[in-house]
Amino acid sequence: MLGGGFAGAGCARSLERLLPRDRRITLISSENYFVFQPLLPEVVGASLAPAHVISPLRHLLRRTDVVRGEVAAIELAPSGGEFAGTVTVTAEGIDERTTFTARHLVLALGSVVDQSRIPGMAEHSLQMKNVADALTLRHTIIARLERAVLEPDPAERAALLTFVVVGGGFSGVETAAEVNDLVRGAMKFFPSLVPETKRVICIHSRDHILPELDVRLGDHAQKVLQKRGVEFRLGARTRAASGEGVYLASGELVRTRTIVSTVGNAPHPMLKDLATAVEGRLPTDEFLRLRGHERVWALGDCAATPDGHGGIAPPTAQFASRQGTTAAKNIAASFAQRPLQPFQHKNQGQLATLGHRNAVAAIGRFRITGFFAWWLWRTIYLMKLPRFDRKLRVVLEWTLNLFFPRDLNALALQPTARHGMVHLEAGETLFRQGEPSSVFYVVESGHIQLTRCDEQGCTEASDLLGPGQHFGEGSLLRRTVRATTAVAVEPTTVLSFPAREFGVLTRCWKGLRTLVESTSRRFQPAAAILPAWVDKEQLEAPVSTIMTSTVRTLSPDTQLQQCLRELLDHKINAFPLVGGDGRLAGLVTSTDLFAALRRDVDLQQPLRNIATTEVECVTATTPIARAVEIMRRHDVKHVLVTDDAARVVGILSIKDVLRMVLAAAEQRPVAR
Repeated sequence: MLGGGFAGAGCARSLERLLPRDRRITLISSENYFVFQPLLPEVVGASLAPAHVISPLRHLLRRTDVVRGEVAAIELAPSGGEFAGTVTVTAEGIDERTTFTARHLVLALGSVVDQSRIPGMAEHSLQMKNVADALTLRHTIIARLERAVLEPDPAERAALLTFVVVGGGFSGVETAAEVNDLVRGAMKFFPSLVPETKRVICIHSRDHILPELDVRLGDHAQKVLQKRGVEFRLGARTRAASGEGVYLASGELVRTRTIVSTVGNAPHPMLKDLATAVEGRLPTDEFLRLRGHERVWALGDCAATPDGHGGIAPPTAQFASRQGTTAAKNIAASFAQRPLQPFQHKNQGQLATLGHRNAVAAIGRFRITGFFAWWLWRTIYLMKLPRFDRKLRVVLEWTLNLFFPRDLNALALQPTARHGMVHLEAGETLFRQGEPSSVFYVVESGHIQLTRCDEQGCTEASDLLGPGQHFGEGSLLRRTVRATTAVAVEPTTVLSFPAREFGVLTRCWKGLRTLVESTSRRFQPAAAILPAWVDKEQLEAPVSTIMTSTVRTLSPDTQLQQCLRELLDHKINAFPLVGGDGRLAGLVTSTDLFAALRRDVDLQQPLRNIATTEVECVTATTPIARAVEIMRRHDVKHVLVTDDAARVVGILSIKDVLRMVLAAAEQRPVAR
């Protein structure tokens, strides 16, 4: 089972009862708990503690192997085989991946939030998808009230006390009701804000709210909430969102500092390539099997499933839980080679709480409003809440809320870190060659040794990176595995950027993308840099076979003017600087000279003032491949060849490499 919601967890619970104990059941979920979504708005309004609307999956599923991880890949096997396919999972913050092979695969990943259609909504709005979202929204509301107490500007204070909910469906209306109750109920504890205008605005693109219910119930809900101070903008489309507020298609700006978005659901990205989607959902047959696959099942929000009565099952909890039960029965029947049971279910009713002990309900032909509907809403959802201990806790908290005020603690929740520091002690490995790539790194302090080995485990290349240098971009850009092994040579701290943040930065910042694309091939082997007709034997030949042995050197005290004359007279682009002891002291290239001239420097100054002192050197026996890799790695056009005493015995330039490439091309057989 992929997904721990109503469909996935429900299917696993049913399979525990139906399958013999020798069958292994595995559920993979991004969280290790089940969220009872209908009660999330009460967490926003401080009517319930967050822990009371979630249940640990390991408590609910005693026989099931619960795996917390992110689904990285799904590979479906051809229909008719013994297996359904494989699923690759990654743990949070770790590159390593684990692959599971399944005889039967249940897809119940639900939907994800996609705010891309409304500019600015993803950056400036809060969501209502899980417990963390609900608790973050509660904290934000209370923080806005605290901030408004100190705000001297009336316009800014009005924006702080304006709360906008985008979306007029179940989630939007229930959230707006709870936000309104929380804000107005807190005023007795914020006496300085009592005279101020508090606004809760619900923006909906249709002409009536709660479109899933009868129009009369929607109208009744709107009137009840309007009496309690909630404003509605119906038939209004949201054009954009920013730090100033919400921009409507009409051109109006609703100034606010708190935007809650309950719209923008999209299919899970891992499912988009598995089948041709129907309005973003996977099509199934009447038995809940993914079309074209006998052992793959699709349930819940991610599936377009016939409801057995001529329609398509809506993405609601009551349908998802029953789909989980039906899928479990069919999986058990397929093991026993019994006929499968088609999924059939009619909507048994829908309820929406309006806060303040009021609700609307549609149950069969009955339309119920007011206190009785609210009591019915709480009773039905209490009965459906899993585990007796959770039921008892919720009943106690609801009872205590009748006598005590709402919780106004502003818990400063920190969002998931987009980047962070990683500290390594000497000898510790950051990642290994061949591991999946998911993080980009920048060295803050210390040194990292990058090593690449061949298939036999012999070291082919090694590079030492220090503060300010980066690595890991190549495998991220090309979506390949790590090409090197990274080990700290001393206590080292690196700054890590996960693949998602790295992707956002490089997509939006063209300058950064150009930079990382130019450096992404620094650690590639010479065979990947040079043309294919340069064979391995040529690359393994020593540098001495192609280097320039006659090297014109200068003293570090040589004046810049004289160096320029040497460059023009002898057409040499690089001059090694050699001290009185004959040892290498630096290197001056034409690039260094041009840079100095742009600064209007004194032509009488010595070369030591502009020379590069950290020069890349190799020995005469170093393979040509390694010298080419050093050029690419450090983006230089010259590599000096020295002996054991650091005396210059030759120089290898990019021109020497190009001569070798040209000679190899001329020796190739002519194609006929």
